[in-house]
Amino acid sequence: MSRRKLFDLLDNTTQKLPANQQFCVDVMSAIERKNVLEHQKGSQWYKPSSLHCLRRMYFTRIGADEDVSNTEYKSIGMADTGTRRHEAIQDVLLAMTRLGYDWEYVDVAEYVEMKQKEGKCKTLIVKERVGAETKLFDTALKISFRCDGIIRRISTNEYYLFEFKNVASFKFNTIENEILEQHHNQVICYCTALDLEKAFVTYEDRNMCELKVPEIFVVTPEMKEGLINRLFDCEGYVERMIPAPKEESSHNCRWCPYRSACKKVGD
Repeated sequence: MSRRKLFDLLDNTTQKLPANQQFCVDVMSAIERKNVLEHQKGSQWYKPSSLHCLRRMYFTRIGADEDVSNTEYKSIGMADTGTRRHEAIQDVLLAMTRLGYDWEYVDVAEYVEMKQKEGKCKTLIVKERVGAETKLFDTALKISFRCDGIIRRISTNEYYLFEFKNVASFKFNTIENEILEQHHNQVICYCTALDLEKAFVTYEDRNMCELKVPEIFVVTPEMKEGLINRLFDCEGYVERMIPAPKEESSHNCRWCPYRSACKKVGD
């Protein structure tokens, strides 16, 4: 019996559910309730995963009120699965050098310290390690993000951004020789802040646990310049307190936490 049918049954009958069904309903409800109670309003800094719409970027920077989150059990579970799989993958990456492979998982904080000694990444601050990720903040670009990791090929001393994506099968099966376009800005942003030129975007099929690294994603100076210009463009709207133009996408708009604020502004 589906979750919706179970709740409909609760709403339309005075009889108690069998204990097994009641337990199932209550576990899902408790997870949803816990998520709502623990939800914290996001920071007012740019998020690399949300750079697809200037207006959303603008609302983030001015601290606009977010819509009430109606995250359901399934969505919470998928996010949790991705986090736990990332931690499992990281454990393997940490062991690869010891196991004799030509790869080293580089501590992000140590990498940033090395870069700063070279006179680079001067505006980057290491905030903390959160699970398998390292939280970073760039004071110049005004971006706050969590880096999955950095990989070094030992034989060539080349450094690569490591970004892990746990995706549903239907999306995983569309990936061939290129990373998904929806992840371009995020990866470009990370590489800009971390002074990297190449990235391994690693996709895992959430259902079958198959891995793909479709390409070496090369971030060019032109890509970095375009990203920086986009951030500065939005900052101009923030300074003037003028809502940025809406960049509409049915998918992006559907999940945007600022839909109500956007409707008030109009097109």
